[in-house]
Amino acid sequence: MRRFEFEVLALGMNNADYPGAFTKPAQDIIKATISGAVLHLYSGSSLIGDERIDLEHPNATMHCRVEDFIKTDERLWDWILLDPPYAITRRKKLDAYAETASLSADVVWRTQIKDYFRRQTKNILWLDYCAPMITGFRRRKLWLLLPGGYHNVRVLSWLEREMELLL
Repeated sequence: MRRFEFEVLALGMNNADYPGAFTKPAQDIIKATISGAVLHLYSGSSLIGDERIDLEHPNATMHCRVEDFIKTDERLWDWILLDPPYAITRRKKLDAYAETASLSADVVWRTQIKDYFRRQTKNILWLDYCAPMITGFRRRKLWLLLPGGYHNVRVLSWLEREMELLL
């Protein structure tokens, strides 16, 4: 069994106008962890990342589907940050998001994005309801972000490449 670090923290409150915005604790962890060339997929209102991909939010540097972006992007990234949709069903939140399907539930899409990660990055920070693993990467750290009440725990996973990029 491989060992990895973990930390349990309060998620904090989302005080932004956008329902998918990072809370301050999540944003602080991300900013303290990443460096170098950063790609942010499903970036929403965030300003983190050199390239921010989102369908509609004005803070994105490129407006397109993540699926389309990874088909043509050949750049190497030190970090890829993603906070994909969690299969949103609450009517109040549906209107705020351009995309509501869960990445973790779509096997075909998951396979495509994992292949992209293996080709294009050294590190992944993935915020989701689950803690994904990708062949070729090792789990470096997990942050369990507890929202309180009866809300779902968020897991911020740091996956680090085990081998050099094969180009």
